[in-house]
Amino acid sequence: MRQFFDESFPREEQIPRRMEVVLRPQPGPFGETVQMTVNGVRAGAPLTDNGWSETGYRWHDTLHLACAVCLGWSPIFRGLAGFKRRSDPRVDHVEDGGRAAVADEAIAWMVFCHARTREWYANRPPDAALLRMVMEMTYGLEVSERTHGEWRHAITTGLECLRAVWTNRGGILIGDLRLRTLSFSGQLQGEAEPSGPAAAPTSAGTGSRLPRRSAGTPA
Repeated sequence: MRQFFDESFPREEQIPRRMEVVLRPQPGPFGETVQMTVNGVRAGAPLTDNGWSETGYRWHDTLHLACAVCLGWSPIFRGLAGFKRRSDPRVDHVEDGGRAAVADEAIAWMVFCHARTREWYANRPPDAALLRMVMEMTYGLEVSERTHGEWRHAITTGLECLRAVWTNRGGILIGDLRLRTLSFSGQLQGEAEPSGPAAAPTSAGTGSRLPRRSAGTPA
């Protein structure tokens, strides 16, 4: 099993083996947005919840980050941060292209929705059924080499970081690919007042027009 899928590629096409990622909240026309920077460089556009009410989706890049750090795989993160393997057009097409990106985003969305009704897995590991579904979705991709245990670690890590940055209204994450760790390093300092009332994972709604049960209540 390969430790890094991009080991043979130029340095600028490799996911950095150590990363400082900042997730910073900003005001937006439809509520709070979150902007990500990776080693000081802006990555992607600001994310919103894309919902009628608080969902926390704006923090979901932590799930892609955890896949990048713990598995060495995330076509979404590669695209956002500019690490696509363009020097090999076939690899860029297959592993960093459309189908792989759809799988990455679908996995993150499925984990997010599954965790939402299970208290964000704050006190227990991800369900075995979820892990099986996630691994089935890696069909035909390099990440299919990764094991059940590695996926459990990636998902647990991503959700831990999601809860941390959501509760703290942003923060700094430190990723180490060699150790396969992504951890919350601290809150942002000297920030302006947040654009809305404080929120936390347990306060999230359904994202629909009509409020229903809280995210912390199993459906």
